[in-house]
Amino acid sequence: MKIIEYSVSKAISKSGMMELDYAINPYSGCFHRCLYCYAIDYTYQKDAASNWGEVIYVKKNIDLVLKRDIIGLPRGIVGLGTITDPYQPAEAIYRLSRKILEILLGNGFRVTVQTKSPLVTRDVDVLSAHRSTADVGITITTINRAKSITIETKTPSPSARIRALEKLNDEGIKTWIFLGPIVRNFNDDNENLRAIFEVAVSTGSRIIYDFYSPYRGANSMMERYLPGYDGRKVFNESNVWKSDLVGRIEKLAEKYNVECNSQKDEWMAERGYNFGKLF
Repeated sequence: MKIIEYSVSKAISKSGMMELDYAINPYSGCFHRCLYCYAIDYTYQKDAASNWGEVIYVKKNIDLVLKRDIIGLPRGIVGLGTITDPYQPAEAIYRLSRKILEILLGNGFRVTVQTKSPLVTRDVDVLSAHRSTADVGITITTINRAKSITIETKTPSPSARIRALEKLNDEGIKTWIFLGPIVRNFNDDNENLRAIFEVAVSTGSRIIYDFYSPYRGANSMMERYLPGYDGRKVFNESNVWKSDLVGRIEKLAEKYNVECNSQKDEWMAERGYNFGKLF
């Protein structure tokens, strides 16, 4: 892994996601090297994008710039890790995500974290001190390690992620599972879906799910490294399959009494938590 440090002039930006007001990412590029990651097409450093998982850019002064950026900034919901994993291995050295949490939570922002790494549990002291304004989402596409490693090539194991959810839940921190992307004939079987709902029950987590989107960079990686994957078929994915999948997920949510919604509808859930029922 090649690490490149650089300075930024802006730390936080408006988010393009309806459920978030702002986004912040302390790193560019991601060591986890997930084949399906849309961030490949949104990473501006060409060497990081073309050598996905091998080149990581570190925004070494992001905490100092953030302190300046939030002066007079309207408070809102901030997504930490919208384009890269904020708790990838570089975080163990630089601790930028921790600094960001301390700054934002200490200044009246609500922060939602998304990661695949149990390293987030290192910061339970900061998160638990702000339980009402912080939550953590951990991505679990499948509980089968052999399958997960084929598309999430350098990530912590699903069992390690589950233990992280348990730890966070024990500390009273709100958690959620990102069940995504769901890839047809890969992780859409009933056994896998049921297992993830059982994890949600045991860890007190809600579930957000989403379908795989065939961005150019991700599709190229999937075609190259995932046996039997045909990117052309994904562009014409059957609405019947999606409808059936949503139906199966909704039945599981009802059976296990787990709060569950699609990524598409997540904005309504987020706004509801902050401002009460919308409709």
